[in-house]
Amino acid sequence: MPKRIPRPIPYRLKDHGSFEEEWGIHKKSSEWWYATGVLNDEQGKLYSYQVTLLRIRAACLRPYILMLALTDFETGRHRYRQRITLSTKRIEITQTRVRFGEEALVEKRPEGMRVVVRQPDFSLDLELRYGKGAVWHCDGGALTMGVDQPNQTTLYYSYPNMPTRGGITLDGARLRVSGKTWFDKQGGPYALLRPETHWEWFSLRFFDDEEMMLFSFPQDDYRDGTYIRRDGGYERLNDYELGATSFITVEGGLKYADGWSLCVPNRKQERYTIRPLLDGQMNLGYYELLAGVYAESGELVGHCFAELLPGTRNKTFSVQLFQRAER
Repeated sequence: MPKRIPRPIPYRLKDHGSFEEEWGIHKKSSEWWYATGVLNDEQGKLYSYQVTLLRIRAACLRPYILMLALTDFETGRHRYRQRITLSTKRIEITQTRVRFGEEALVEKRPEGMRVVVRQPDFSLDLELRYGKGAVWHCDGGALTMGVDQPNQTTLYYSYPNMPTRGGITLDGARLRVSGKTWFDKQGGPYALLRPETHWEWFSLRFFDDEEMMLFSFPQDDYRDGTYIRRDGGYERLNDYELGATSFITVEGGLKYADGWSLCVPNRKQERYTIRPLLDGQMNLGYYELLAGVYAESGELVGHCFAELLPGTRNKTFSVQLFQRAER
């Protein structure tokens, strides 16, 4: 019987392996498998979803954290579930799948991925095609996490444009949906709770089938990213200007940016505004939202997921990672 969690592989930043080889667990690293999607049902109603399995390396602890979200933009209702375990009994991480018990599965297949979520009040069963394939972000997959030190890095790749079809179930009603998913695999030995390594992350998904990934560290005035063309070609993008235009204070008194202006010289329409389509939500210790991407004319030209960590805008913060740990 194959092992549910094979032996960790070495963390290699510059001389790393293929997308397939770097899918699994790495030595001395925190890492995550992260899918976010924008979906429409047969009536055109808008939904977004998130499925994340996070493995943390913190002191002598190695918790696994499952985060699941589904948002209905017509009703404004956000559903979120979080599970934390210090045991590996419910965890499976192989070269073809990651699984957290019966609650969530991401499985790689020759033609794409399958994402399955089972919760009492919502579920997902989605088929994701690989689309235009995977990309290495930033400097050939290497991302400095806000602090220019050898161990403050992650290795990062994505499937940024995955045509998606399947079903979602909300409160017992099953809906057929279609749309696009962005899948990330990222991780490294960086200090997870160090404020200097906290980020504002953006995945811009333009309606013309081009994408931009922006990884910004406003507290250090550092940024990196990737521009992905329609044909699947991609290049490093780190000469953009990104500025917060509004802010929101959420539970616990934490402050987050809540709107941005973006300038990407000599690319596409160059200037954009990023504005939330709905108030965001706290997931574990970070704030997440789906935004619209607007050209200077005011036209909606794409969607953008934003993931915002507390260290970017708050001098002090407390994240109770293990408060509800299952033992």
